[in-house]
Amino acid sequence: MIKNGRPYTNENGSVDSELITDHSEKEIELVCEWIKENILPRKTPLLEQTSYGIKHILQSKTGVYLTNNAFKDAMLMCGYKPVNPNELNWCYCISKKSPAFSH
Repeated sequence: MIKNGRPYTNENGSVDSELITDHSEKEIELVCEWIKENILPRKTPLLEQTSYGIKHILQSKTGVYLTNNAFKDAMLMCGYKPVNPNELNWCYCISKKSPAFSH
């Protein structure tokens, strides 16, 4: 869900309220730069990739660990809105041809 313009996760009583702004400036810059370089927008939703999976790709490429909620916050900060903010793992209107998904 989105609360006050920021993601907030409360799944079965487990709260993840960590935001990207809870991280250092250096990490925020690295994460946002990675998103801008590796995630490409498109008009239709990509349902095969979610915030949870993409955060793991980001971690393997950058070494930065984020909770799912902090990653969702970073995506919002970079201009990517979720298809359905009430889902636990967000999908976005992003291209499956994004560099993040190439092996």
